[in-house]
Amino acid sequence: MNPIGIVDYDCGNIRSLANAIKFLGYEFKLINKKEELSQFQKIILPGVGAFDHAVKSLHKKDLFVAIQKWSNNESNKLLGICLGMQLLCKDSEESLENNKGLNLIDANVMSLSDKLKSSEKIPHMGWNEINLIENKTFRNENDKRDFYFVHSYAVFVNNKKFSLAKTDHGDTSFDSMIFNGQNVFGCQFHPEKSHHQGLNLVKNFIDNA
Repeated sequence: MNPIGIVDYDCGNIRSLANAIKFLGYEFKLINKKEELSQFQKIILPGVGAFDHAVKSLHKKDLFVAIQKWSNNESNKLLGICLGMQLLCKDSEESLENNKGLNLIDANVMSLSDKLKSSEKIPHMGWNEINLIENKTFRNENDKRDFYFVHSYAVFVNNKKFSLAKTDHGDTSFDSMIFNGQNVFGCQFHPEKSHHQGLNLVKNFIDNA
């Protein structure tokens, strides 16, 4: 199997993700420039931090448009994690500069605090359930399992067909896993920090996507 590409744009929790992939017995390589994308059929876009900084970092490395073009090939598979998932969407309320996302999935990123009517804490941090629908890629996860979350903004799809999983935080339900119906996937939680169930999800992406 070809190595898995991890997009390195100064916004990702790369060490934990790399360790998880190594533990599973797969090889990985870091992607730092657009020319390297063509070496991979499966890449992971991690992300920790602010939306604006992430968009600027992708543009600075000429990876923003390159990832869009790479994803147009349905044989290529992309997984976005946490902020990486939010970057797959059209836009984000977190952006103070009207920066747009990669627009690979018809979804928007919105403030959880604005959605909540209850007194739940923000950021949404810690373990929570995902309610995953039946699907081919993550078929071994089609029950409720706990994953580790850390986020203040959440994704809401514009059509339920783009939602793979929902998660409740207080009185609000957001999309904790999304996809474009073909080759682009995202998870809001951190599988690399979610013990065996997180490792299993990464393995399913590598093996089944």
